[in-house]
Amino acid sequence: MDTHPNEPLAREQYAEELVRRYRELRRWAVENWPNTRQPLEQSDFIASDRELLLLLGARLHTDERKTGSPFTETPPPANAQYQDVTPMPWP
Repeated sequence: MDTHPNEPLAREQYAEELVRRYRELRRWAVENWPNTRQPLEQSDFIASDRELLLLLGARLHTDERKTGSPFTETPPPANAQYQDVTPMPWP
């Protein structure tokens, strides 16, 4: 499979388009939900929102994580059996 000449830009454009289409689908689903007794709300999509963000963050940028680009600031400890995902504290 050929890669895009500017792969980081292609990934960013893909992510933006996917999020745009997802939001459009979510809006359509809420507006056209047939069960008026239990209407859909934006909060019903929290789990799918999170899954989409995980997909776009972790899976779309796999190569960048391996090279230590924006996702990992320091390399993991030697022989670590986990990936440190502790967020930075708020200022």
